Amino acid sequence: MSEKFLEVKDLRVVYTQNRKTVQAVNGISIRLERGRTLGLVGETGAGKTTIAKAIMRILPDIAAKITGGEIWLDGVDILKLPPDEMMNVRGEKVAMIFQDPMTALNPLMTVGDQILEVIRLHDDCDKKAGMDRAGDMLELVGIPRERYAEYPHQFSGGMKQRVVIAMALACDPELLLADEPTTALDVTIQAQVLDLIRELKEKYNTSMILITHDLGVVAQTCDDVAVIYAGKIVEFGKKEDIFDHPAHPYTIGLFGSLPGMAVGEKRLHSISGLPPDPTALPEGCAFWPRCPHAVEACKGKIPTRKIRGVHFCQCVKEKEELQEVYSHGRS
Repeated sequence: MSEKFLEVKDLRVVYTQNRKTVQAVNGISIRLERGRTLGLVGETGAGKTTIAKAIMRILPDIAAKITGGEIWLDGVDILKLPPDEMMNVRGEKVAMIFQDPMTALNPLMTVGDQILEVIRLHDDCDKKAGMDRAGDMLELVGIPRERYAEYPHQFSGGMKQRVVIAMALACDPELLLADEPTTALDVTIQAQVLDLIRELKEKYNTSMILITHDLGVVAQTCDDVAVIYAGKIVEFGKKEDIFDHPAHPYTIGLFGSLPGMAVGEKRLHSISGLPPDPTALPEGCAFWPRCPHAVEACKGKIPTRKIRGVHFCQCVKEKEELQEVYSHGRS
Protein backbone atom coordinates (compact mmCIF):
# COMPACT_ATOMS: atom_id res chain seq x y z
CA MET A 1 0.00 0.00 0.00
CA SER A 2 1.54 3.27 -1.16
CA GLU A 3 2.07 5.94 1.49
CA LYS A 4 1.45 8.60 -1.18
CA PHE A 5 -2.08 7.48 -1.96
CA LEU A 6 -2.92 10.68 -3.86
CA GLU A 7 -0.37 12.97 -5.47
CA VAL A 8 -1.29 16.00 -7.58
CA LYS A 9 1.66 17.49 -9.48
CA ASP A 10 1.63 21.02 -10.92
CA LEU A 11 -2.08 20.91 -11.83
CA ARG A 12 -3.30 23.73 -14.07
CA VAL A 13 -6.91 24.31 -15.11
CA VAL A 14 -8.43 27.11 -17.19
CA TYR A 15 -11.99 28.06 -18.10
CA THR A 16 -12.93 29.82 -21.32
CA GLN A 17 -15.74 32.32 -20.87
CA ASN A 18 -16.85 35.07 -23.25
CA ARG A 19 -13.52 34.77 -25.12
CA LYS A 20 -11.64 35.30 -21.87
CA THR A 21 -9.41 32.73 -20.17
CA VAL A 22 -10.01 32.24 -16.45
CA GLN A 23 -6.88 30.98 -14.68
CA ALA A 24 -8.65 28.79 -12.10
CA VAL A 25 -5.83 26.52 -10.88
CA ASN A 26 -2.24 27.62 -11.34
CA GLY A 27 0.29 24.93 -10.51
CA ILE A 28 -1.21 23.13 -7.50
CA SER A 29 0.81 20.24 -6.01
CA ILE A 30 -0.52 18.21 -3.06
CA ARG A 31 0.12 14.84 -1.43
CA LEU A 32 -2.32 12.84 0.67
CA GLU A 33 -1.52 9.73 2.66
CA ARG A 34 -4.01 6.96 3.37
CA GLY A 35 -6.38 7.66 6.22
CA ARG A 36 -5.53 11.36 6.50
CA THR A 37 -7.71 14.40 5.87
CA LEU A 38 -6.48 17.45 3.96
CA GLY A 39 -8.37 20.72 4.24
CA LEU A 40 -8.42 23.13 1.30
CA VAL A 41 -9.12 26.60 2.68
CA GLY A 42 -9.67 29.87 0.89
CA GLU A 43 -12.16 32.48 -0.28
CA THR A 44 -14.86 31.76 -2.84
CA GLY A 45 -13.33 31.54 -6.30
CA ALA A 46 -9.90 30.41 -5.09
CA GLY A 47 -10.10 27.19 -7.16
CA LYS A 48 -10.88 24.65 -4.43
CA THR A 49 -13.87 22.99 -6.11
CA THR A 50 -12.07 22.97 -9.46
CA ILE A 51 -9.27 20.90 -7.89
CA ALA A 52 -11.80 18.33 -6.65
CA LYS A 53 -13.62 18.19 -9.98
CA ALA A 54 -10.30 17.72 -11.77
CA ILE A 55 -9.51 14.75 -9.51
CA MET A 56 -12.96 13.30 -10.29
CA ARG A 57 -12.57 14.29 -13.95
CA ILE A 58 -16.02 15.87 -14.02
CA LEU A 59 -15.01 19.34 -15.23
CA PRO A 60 -17.35 20.70 -17.94
CA ASP A 61 -16.06 19.47 -21.30
CA ILE A 62 -16.60 22.68 -23.23
CA ALA A 63 -15.69 25.44 -20.77
CA ALA A 64 -12.88 23.80 -18.75
CA LYS A 65 -9.53 22.39 -19.78
CA ILE A 66 -6.67 20.82 -17.82
CA THR A 67 -3.62 22.47 -19.41
CA GLY A 68 -0.93 20.75 -17.37
CA GLY A 69 -0.04 18.49 -14.48
CA GLU A 70 -0.56 14.94 -13.28
CA ILE A 71 -2.96 13.32 -10.81
CA TRP A 72 -1.66 10.03 -9.41
CA LEU A 73 -4.16 7.92 -7.46
CA ASP A 74 -2.73 4.77 -5.92
CA GLY A 75 0.09 4.68 -8.48
CA VAL A 76 -2.05 5.43 -11.57
CA ASP A 77 -2.12 8.74 -13.47
CA ILE A 78 -5.91 9.04 -13.77
CA LEU A 79 -5.68 11.90 -16.28
CA LYS A 80 -4.45 9.35 -18.81
CA LEU A 81 -7.20 6.81 -18.21
CA PRO A 82 -9.81 6.32 -20.98
CA PRO A 83 -13.36 7.39 -20.03
CA ASP A 84 -14.68 3.85 -19.44
CA GLU A 85 -11.85 3.05 -16.99
CA MET A 86 -12.35 6.38 -15.22
CA MET A 87 -16.02 5.46 -14.74
CA ASN A 88 -14.85 2.49 -12.67
CA VAL A 89 -12.52 4.70 -10.61
CA ARG A 90 -15.41 7.01 -9.65
CA GLY A 91 -17.41 5.43 -6.90
CA GLU A 92 -15.03 2.53 -6.29
CA LYS A 93 -11.83 4.46 -5.54
CA VAL A 94 -12.91 8.08 -5.28
CA ALA A 95 -16.30 9.63 -4.51
CA MET A 96 -17.56 13.16 -3.91
CA ILE A 97 -19.99 14.75 -1.48
CA PHE A 98 -21.39 17.76 -3.31
CA GLN A 99 -22.05 21.11 -1.69
CA ASP A 100 -25.80 21.37 -2.25
CA PRO A 101 -27.87 18.22 -1.63
CA MET A 102 -30.86 19.90 -3.29
CA THR A 103 -29.14 19.76 -6.68
CA ALA A 104 -27.14 16.56 -6.04
CA LEU A 105 -30.28 14.41 -5.71
CA ASN A 106 -32.75 13.51 -8.48
CA PRO A 107 -36.22 14.72 -7.38
CA LEU A 108 -37.93 12.06 -9.55
CA MET A 109 -36.25 9.05 -7.92
CA THR A 110 -36.62 7.67 -4.41
CA VAL A 111 -33.56 8.10 -2.22
CA GLY A 112 -33.15 4.33 -1.94
CA ASP A 113 -33.15 3.84 -5.71
CA GLN A 114 -30.52 6.56 -6.10
CA ILE A 115 -28.20 4.70 -3.72
CA LEU A 116 -29.11 1.42 -5.45
CA GLU A 117 -28.11 2.90 -8.82
CA VAL A 118 -24.60 3.62 -7.51
CA ILE A 119 -24.24 0.12 -6.04
CA ARG A 120 -25.41 -1.75 -9.16
CA LEU A 121 -23.25 0.43 -11.41
CA HIS A 122 -20.10 -0.78 -9.67
CA ASP A 123 -21.00 -4.11 -8.06
CA ASP A 124 -22.21 -7.27 -9.78
CA CYS A 125 -25.25 -7.98 -7.62
CA ASP A 126 -28.95 -8.60 -8.22
CA LYS A 127 -31.57 -5.99 -7.44
CA LYS A 128 -32.68 -7.52 -4.13
CA ALA A 129 -29.13 -7.70 -2.77
CA GLY A 130 -28.54 -4.14 -3.96
CA MET A 131 -31.70 -2.89 -2.26
CA ASP A 132 -30.68 -4.58 0.98
CA ARG A 133 -27.29 -2.89 0.82
CA ALA A 134 -28.88 0.49 0.01
CA GLY A 135 -31.07 0.08 3.07
CA ASP A 136 -27.97 -0.73 5.13
CA MET A 137 -26.32 2.48 3.86
CA LEU A 138 -29.35 4.53 4.88
CA GLU A 139 -29.18 3.07 8.39
CA LEU A 140 -25.43 3.68 8.47
CA VAL A 141 -26.03 7.42 8.10
CA GLY A 142 -28.87 7.43 10.63
CA ILE A 143 -31.92 7.11 8.34
CA PRO A 144 -34.38 4.23 8.93
CA ARG A 145 -34.49 1.82 5.98
CA GLU A 146 -38.28 2.23 6.03
CA ARG A 147 -37.72 5.57 4.30
CA TYR A 148 -36.13 3.86 1.27
CA ALA A 149 -39.15 4.61 -0.96
CA GLU A 150 -39.43 8.30 -0.05
CA TYR A 151 -38.41 11.16 -2.34
CA PRO A 152 -35.87 13.94 -1.64
CA HIS A 153 -38.58 16.57 -1.04
CA GLN A 154 -39.75 14.53 1.96
CA PHE A 155 -36.40 15.02 3.74
CA SER A 156 -34.95 17.99 5.59
CA GLY A 157 -31.71 19.63 4.43
CA GLY A 158 -29.61 17.71 6.94
CA MET A 159 -31.27 14.39 6.05
CA LYS A 160 -30.73 15.04 2.32
CA GLN A 161 -27.04 15.62 3.04
CA ARG A 162 -26.96 12.27 4.86
CA VAL A 163 -28.41 10.62 1.73
CA VAL A 164 -25.68 12.22 -0.39
CA ILE A 165 -23.07 10.88 2.05
CA ALA A 166 -24.63 7.42 1.83
CA MET A 167 -24.43 7.57 -1.99
CA ALA A 168 -20.77 8.63 -1.84
CA LEU A 169 -19.84 5.81 0.56
CA ALA A 170 -22.00 3.09 -1.03
CA CYS A 171 -19.04 1.38 -2.74
CA ASP A 172 -16.48 1.95 0.06
CA PRO A 173 -14.28 4.49 -1.81
CA GLU A 174 -10.69 4.94 -0.71
CA LEU A 175 -10.76 8.71 -1.29
CA LEU A 176 -13.62 11.02 -0.35
CA LEU A 177 -13.89 14.56 -1.71
CA ALA A 178 -16.19 16.67 0.48
CA ASP A 179 -17.06 20.00 -1.14
CA GLU A 180 -18.31 22.27 1.66
CA PRO A 181 -20.67 19.53 2.90
CA THR A 182 -22.09 21.63 5.75
CA THR A 183 -22.47 25.06 4.12
CA ALA A 184 -26.25 24.79 3.56
CA LEU A 185 -26.94 23.44 7.07
CA ASP A 186 -27.59 25.11 10.38
CA VAL A 187 -24.95 24.91 13.12
CA THR A 188 -26.51 21.99 15.03
CA ILE A 189 -26.92 19.85 11.91
CA GLN A 190 -23.41 20.86 10.77
CA ALA A 191 -21.94 19.28 13.89
CA GLN A 192 -23.95 16.09 13.40
CA VAL A 193 -22.91 15.73 9.74
CA LEU A 194 -19.23 16.38 10.57
CA ASP A 195 -19.32 13.79 13.34
CA LEU A 196 -20.92 11.32 10.94
CA ILE A 197 -18.30 11.92 8.23
CA ARG A 198 -15.48 11.56 10.75
CA GLU A 199 -16.90 8.31 12.19
CA LEU A 200 -17.39 6.76 8.75
CA LYS A 201 -13.93 7.90 7.63
CA GLU A 202 -12.33 6.22 10.65
CA LYS A 203 -14.42 3.07 10.18
CA TYR A 204 -13.31 2.59 6.57
CA ASN A 205 -9.84 4.25 6.87
CA THR A 206 -10.85 6.58 4.06
CA SER A 207 -8.61 9.42 2.91
CA MET A 208 -10.45 12.73 2.53
CA ILE A 209 -10.06 16.16 1.01
CA LEU A 210 -12.36 18.65 2.74
CA ILE A 211 -13.12 21.86 0.87
CA THR A 212 -14.29 24.69 3.09
CA HIS A 213 -13.92 28.34 4.02
CA ASP A 214 -14.84 27.62 7.64
CA LEU A 215 -11.71 27.36 9.79
CA GLY A 216 -13.78 25.93 12.65
CA VAL A 217 -14.69 22.95 10.46
CA VAL A 218 -11.00 22.53 9.55
CA ALA A 219 -10.00 22.52 13.23
CA GLN A 220 -12.55 19.81 13.99
CA THR A 221 -11.91 17.55 11.00
CA CYS A 222 -8.53 17.92 9.24
CA ASP A 223 -4.99 16.65 9.78
CA ASP A 224 -3.27 18.91 7.23
CA VAL A 225 -4.23 22.26 5.71
CA ALA A 226 -3.52 23.90 2.35
CA VAL A 227 -4.38 27.60 2.16
CA ILE A 228 -5.31 28.50 -1.42
CA TYR A 229 -5.40 31.93 -3.01
CA ALA A 230 -6.01 32.66 -6.70
CA GLY A 231 -5.44 29.05 -7.71
CA LYS A 232 -2.17 28.57 -5.80
CA ILE A 233 -1.22 27.08 -2.45
CA VAL A 234 0.29 29.96 -0.46
CA GLU A 235 0.79 27.98 2.77
CA PHE A 236 0.74 24.31 3.69
CA GLY A 237 1.32 22.41 6.91
CA LYS A 238 -0.09 20.29 9.66
CA LYS A 239 -3.24 21.71 11.23
CA GLU A 240 -1.35 22.66 14.38
CA ASP A 241 1.28 24.57 12.39
CA ILE A 242 -1.28 26.54 10.41
CA PHE A 243 -3.49 27.38 13.40
CA ASP A 244 -0.77 28.16 15.94
CA HIS A 245 1.92 29.58 13.63
CA PRO A 246 0.39 31.10 10.45
CA ALA A 247 3.14 32.62 8.32
CA HIS A 248 1.67 33.94 5.06
CA PRO A 249 -0.03 37.37 5.28
CA TYR A 250 -3.18 35.91 3.70
CA THR A 251 -3.39 33.11 6.27
CA ILE A 252 -2.85 35.63 9.06
CA GLY A 253 -5.63 37.75 7.54
CA LEU A 254 -8.02 34.80 7.53
CA PHE A 255 -7.44 34.19 11.24
CA GLY A 256 -7.70 37.92 11.93
CA SER A 257 -11.22 37.92 10.52
CA LEU A 258 -12.39 35.33 13.06
CA PRO A 259 -14.02 36.35 16.35
CA GLY A 260 -12.05 35.34 19.44
CA MET A 261 -13.66 34.68 22.83
CA ALA A 262 -10.46 35.43 24.76
CA VAL A 263 -9.58 38.63 22.91
CA GLY A 264 -11.61 41.71 23.74
CA GLU A 265 -11.83 43.01 20.17
CA LYS A 266 -14.80 45.21 19.32
CA ARG A 267 -14.42 44.76 15.54
CA LEU A 268 -13.11 42.00 13.31
CA HIS A 269 -10.09 42.70 11.11
CA SER A 270 -11.16 42.15 7.51
CA ILE A 271 -8.77 41.70 4.60
CA SER A 272 -8.85 44.86 2.50
CA GLY A 273 -9.75 44.73 -1.17
CA LEU A 274 -11.13 41.87 -3.23
CA PRO A 275 -9.65 38.71 -4.77
CA PRO A 276 -7.98 39.40 -8.13
CA ASP A 277 -9.70 39.03 -11.49
CA PRO A 278 -8.78 35.44 -12.55
CA THR A 279 -8.67 36.55 -16.19
CA ALA A 280 -5.91 39.07 -15.39
CA LEU A 281 -3.91 37.89 -12.37
CA PRO A 282 -1.19 40.25 -11.11
CA GLU A 283 2.45 39.35 -11.67
CA GLY A 284 4.24 37.52 -8.89
CA CYS A 285 2.27 36.92 -5.71
CA ALA A 286 -1.43 37.36 -6.50
CA PHE A 287 -2.03 38.62 -2.95
CA TRP A 288 0.36 41.59 -3.06
CA PRO A 289 -2.31 44.22 -4.04
CA ARG A 290 -4.11 43.41 -0.76
CA CYS A 291 -1.07 42.63 1.40
CA PRO A 292 -0.11 45.17 4.11
CA HIS A 293 3.52 43.96 3.93
CA ALA A 294 3.94 44.04 0.13
CA VAL A 295 7.29 45.09 -1.31
CA GLU A 296 8.59 45.39 -4.85
CA ALA A 297 9.95 41.83 -4.76
CA CYS A 298 6.39 40.52 -4.40
CA LYS A 299 5.84 41.34 -8.08
CA GLY A 300 8.54 38.89 -9.16
CA LYS A 301 9.11 35.17 -8.82
CA ILE A 302 7.89 33.91 -5.44
CA PRO A 303 9.93 31.18 -3.71
CA THR A 304 8.38 28.36 -1.69
CA ARG A 305 10.17 28.28 1.65
CA LYS A 306 10.27 25.40 4.12
CA ILE A 307 9.67 26.81 7.59
CA ARG A 308 9.73 23.70 9.76
CA GLY A 309 8.88 20.04 9.18
CA VAL A 310 6.14 19.95 6.52
CA HIS A 311 5.21 23.61 7.04
CA PHE A 312 5.78 25.55 3.79
CA CYS A 313 4.98 29.11 2.77
CA GLN A 314 5.10 30.82 -0.62
CA CYS A 315 6.39 34.30 0.23
CA VAL A 316 9.36 36.58 -0.46
CA LYS A 317 10.08 36.84 3.27
CA GLU A 318 13.34 35.19 4.28
CA LYS A 319 13.18 31.81 6.00
CA GLU A 320 14.42 33.27 9.29
CA GLU A 321 11.67 35.88 9.26
CA LEU A 322 9.03 33.23 8.61
CA GLN A 323 10.43 31.04 11.38
CA GLU A 324 9.80 33.82 13.89
CA VAL A 325 6.12 32.78 13.94
CA TYR A 326 7.22 29.80 16.04
CA SER A 327 8.72 32.14 18.63
CA HIS A 328 5.59 34.21 19.12
CA GLY A 329 2.70 32.00 17.96
CA ARG A 330 -0.72 33.41 17.20
CA SER A 331 -2.34 35.59 19.81
